[in-house]
Amino acid sequence: MFPDSIQLLSENGRKRHANLLIIIAGADGELVREEIAAIESAMGLMMIHPNVRTELRSQFADPIDLDLLLKEMDAAELRLALKNGAIVAAVDGEYDNNEILLLKKIAATAGVSDARLKQLLNWVRNMWKLEAKGRQIVGSPMQGDDSQ
Repeated sequence: MFPDSIQLLSENGRKRHANLLIIIAGADGELVREEIAAIESAMGLMMIHPNVRTELRSQFADPIDLDLLLKEMDAAELRLALKNGAIVAAVDGEYDNNEILLLKKIAATAGVSDARLKQLLNWVRNMWKLEAKGRQIVGSPMQGDDSQ
């Protein structure tokens, strides 16, 4: 895992970040194992205290209000959440239309253009290809790597 600037967020900023990732993951109406694993990984990277993680996990079943959360976040927090949210939304193999609409809403709130959002989604696609290549190099492929 590479260092990420989410580690520089305040404690409350990290909680908001995790909450937004949870909302993004659930935008398609279901949370799958891969999405939960990606969120857990992000919480680990952010070094969120185990007690706070337990509190955040309750949001899987009952997410907080999106509009309120967006108002609480500054542009830098929103942009980081947009980047990581694009990864979380893709982790189940595809972007659902509701996930795309939510990512567009976050991008607009953060002042990120549609063109930049498209670049971000292409970056995620390229990162998936690089991950598959890394697994190929060490002889540890997984299902779906050949479709990249």
